[in-house]
Amino acid sequence: MGSPSGEGAVKYQPWAKYHLATPDEEEEDTKETRRSVKTVEKELKTRFWINAREKKDYDKMVMEGKISDDELEFKEGKDSDIGQDQAKVAEADEAAKGEAKKDAEGKAADAKKSPEEKKAAETLAAAAESAEQADGDLPPELAAPALAQRSQWKIRI
Repeated sequence: MGSPSGEGAVKYQPWAKYHLATPDEEEEDTKETRRSVKTVEKELKTRFWINAREKKDYDKMVMEGKISDDELEFKEGKDSDIGQDQAKVAEADEAAKGEAKKDAEGKAADAKKSPEEKKAAETLAAAAESAEQADGDLPPELAAPALAQRSQWKIRI
C-alpha cells in the first residue's frame, strides 16, 4: 500500500462548482413542474417544503410580516416565487423598470443616429471592451496577440 504523499499517491480533483439557475435560465419543464406543485398547494391549502430550514425561514418571514397577503391566502400568481420579501421584490421591480426605461431611451437615441454615427459608436464600444479586457501584466508585444485570441474565441479572462 502506497503512502498518501508518495510516488503512487492519487490526485483528487477539486470539488465541482454548481451554478444555481435564475428564473430566466430555467428550462420550460422546470417551470411547468413548479406550476404543477403550486396548483396542488393551492388546492390543498398547504405548502410543501424541501427541508425544515426553508419552512423555518418562511415562518419567520410570516411572523415579521414580510410575506404578502395573497401568498398567505394561496392567491399568488402561477409564476411568482414563494417566500420572497415584498420590500425586496418591489425594489427589484423598480430597478427593472429603471433599466427598461434606460434601454428604451438608448434605443430611441440610436434610432436618431445616422449610419456613420452608429459605426463610430460601435468602434468606440469595441475599443472600450478590448481596453477592459487588456491584461496589464502582459508585455506590449504579447498583449495584442492575447486580445486577438480572446476576440476570436469571444472569451473574457
